[in-house]
Amino acid sequence: MTQVTVGVRPTKRCLADLSLPLPDLGHPLHEMDDSIVVTAQAIPALRNAGGVQRILSLNDRVWFKVKTRDRRAVVTRLQDDDLPDELPSEVGSWWIGAAGHRQADSPQRDFYESLRRKCSEGKSVSTTHLLPGEWDWKRLSAEQAVAWRREMKRLVVHLIAMSLTSGKLAVAEFQSHRIKALVRVDDAHEAYLAIIAEGIPDPEIFALLLDCVPGVAKDDWQPEPSELAALEPAPGEIVWSTLFPSEVASAILELDASHRTRS
Repeated sequence: MTQVTVGVRPTKRCLADLSLPLPDLGHPLHEMDDSIVVTAQAIPALRNAGGVQRILSLNDRVWFKVKTRDRRAVVTRLQDDDLPDELPSEVGSWWIGAAGHRQADSPQRDFYESLRRKCSEGKSVSTTHLLPGEWDWKRLSAEQAVAWRREMKRLVVHLIAMSLTSGKLAVAEFQSHRIKALVRVDDAHEAYLAIIAEGIPDPEIFALLLDCVPGVAKDDWQPEPSELAALEPAPGEIVWSTLFPSEVASAILELDASHRTRS
């Protein structure tokens, strides 16, 4: 569901090298406003075009140079076997492993030469310590979770707004499941909202969908069929409903309009 963004991410070690503060989970590390991080985003395309410099002295894996006016860094692409299975394809494949200041006055103080010495033991070279570690993978997974929740909230709000304005069932279709919203008014002019999931067996995921509806407390939801909305779930559907006050409806319409304006 979540839009996949392939970025070149700084490792925890690289963040320390650059003295960068850690942003909140809603701000992906590859989008940080730092000259090294920004410049590194071009490396995958430059590699594909043959316009990137490889660091030959770090020969245990392929590393590329990143240069700004006064700083230097190294970037690598992980192979599929190095990536966690749960991540989308290509996400988490590119990393900035280390960074430092340019030292042009002496070859011995050159950033890349200094890094080679730190990675060498006798004639062997190992850059394993420059690769992402457990903290880096946990941070990436947390960012993905926050992005998923943000996108789901936008989707649920939009579905409710569509049903509000059309009076019909609003449906979002995915490869193996559907998410639906229905707003209806009974004979007593009381409004109800139903959130419907098809092909989502995990109750925790469905609970997150309900939590995406602003202005409705979790205890206000109840499963269908019930006396409240009298909806009969179709085979494979999970349906929960709630009373839908006019002030909540107005807030959702405004929120959906603001989302579309920013898109």
